[in-house]
Amino acid sequence: MAIRFSIYYFNEKIGGYLQKVINASPQGVVVSVAILAPSLTVPEDGEADVWFIEYDDRVEGFDLWIEKMQQRVNHPAIFLYLQEASTEVLLKALRLGVQECFVGQISEPDFHKALHRFNKVRKTLHDGEKTQIISLLGCKGGVGVTFLAVNLAQSFLQDRKEPVLLFDLDMQAADVSALLDIQPRYTILDVIENFDRLDPQYLKDIIHSRDSGLDVLPGPQRLEDSEIVQAPQVDKILQYLRSQNLYRWILLDLGDHLDEITLKGLEASDLVLLITVLTIPALRHTRKILQMLHRLEFGEQKLKPVANCFINGIDIAPSEATKFLGQDFLAVLRSDPKVVIQSINEGRPLVETQPSDRLSLKISRLARMLNGEEKADSRKAGIWQGIKRLLWLRGSA
Repeated sequence: MAIRFSIYYFNEKIGGYLQKVINASPQGVVVSVAILAPSLTVPEDGEADVWFIEYDDRVEGFDLWIEKMQQRVNHPAIFLYLQEASTEVLLKALRLGVQECFVGQISEPDFHKALHRFNKVRKTLHDGEKTQIISLLGCKGGVGVTFLAVNLAQSFLQDRKEPVLLFDLDMQAADVSALLDIQPRYTILDVIENFDRLDPQYLKDIIHSRDSGLDVLPGPQRLEDSEIVQAPQVDKILQYLRSQNLYRWILLDLGDHLDEITLKGLEASDLVLLITVLTIPALRHTRKILQMLHRLEFGEQKLKPVANCFINGIDIAPSEATKFLGQDFLAVLRSDPKVVIQSINEGRPLVETQPSDRLSLKISRLARMLNGEEKADSRKAGIWQGIKRLLWLRGSA
């Protein structure tokens, strides 16, 4: 796939040289060329994937201009070119958050590697689609939040072949790595510590990318490290991820604790899945959380309960639970303990290892519902069953 370049320069010879470098690459195509002097303006060509810019830190306001360019929604990637540079100037250029920085003679292998990194980092979303953030929150421990988050993220990737990030924000457990058999070199702590120099390439270096294509940002791997992560830091990271538009879907595993970090994740989300199981204690917790989040102005369009691990004939009937909660379930996922435990022990998503399994099909259907390819089940709750059990449930709340 061709990579389209717009070239912006101060020195005409440099502009010509950059054209030659791009044209010598099998992937590069020059779509526009413009001089930056005397005023710093960029035409709204709307065609380029990359702006290739001659960098000159002696030009007043140039650094600020580059920063403003990067604040544009869906801005092209930025490559900088310097004829020569001291270490200080080079570091200054890199701190601007550009994707690539070249100095002097650009070798063909180096440019090819840069284009390879570009293709890996900046995946184009379809027809101007924006990043959507979906968070999964458990009503209590043991309801399968992480298992569902892992499999739902993999389902999004398999169905649409669009970039997906699974972000572990469960500061108490951080089990995403375990369920995916990942030994992470980097975690959210590395993003926090290096946020001031964060750019798409650096982010890609930190994020763990599975062979399937699913990207994972693990949570803290030690309990004591969870105290380092603060809500304002999480808020900045989520804002950055959305602004870069590198992912079609970002799934947040929020665990089962309501705290400042969780609330930041909920606020940043386009949709919140409240995961429960159909038992009396879980449903009581679920109703309390629903009521609290509704008071915080999370409407029913944004907040959707999902029933997990349902066992027919043992658990509360979904129709009864719906009446108790006062809100329909987006999905009811039946329990299959054997395949779930096998998937967890293998460290691979069930939808990947057993895509035709009944639970896998249910999770894949939920993913299609969330991305708009399939409508939610519109059937209303049927006749109540076990009326005495329901009355007890209500009396216990």
